[in-house]
Amino acid sequence: MTDPRDRGPRPGPAAEIGRYLGHGITWALSTLLFLAVGFWVDGKAGTAPLFTIMGAFVGAGAGFYNLYYHLVVEPRKRGRSDRGES
Repeated sequence: MTDPRDRGPRPGPAAEIGRYLGHGITWALSTLLFLAVGFWVDGKAGTAPLFTIMGAFVGAGAGFYNLYYHLVVEPRKRGRSDRGES
């Protein structure tokens, strides 16, 4: 009889490193993207450094939310669905 919790072969260390590296790169790129947009808006509106700083914080917050969701919330949901909970 097989264990119902067995999800098949586990990914190797390189796959795990790639997964976490991808999450970190996503966080960094979202921060840089919003920072760049804020810098561009500051250039057009002449409000430097207001939107640059706001963009950096919004991008970092969005990146952190994405990181938190994929590393904390998603595994919890997966564990509940595996156990048959709602």
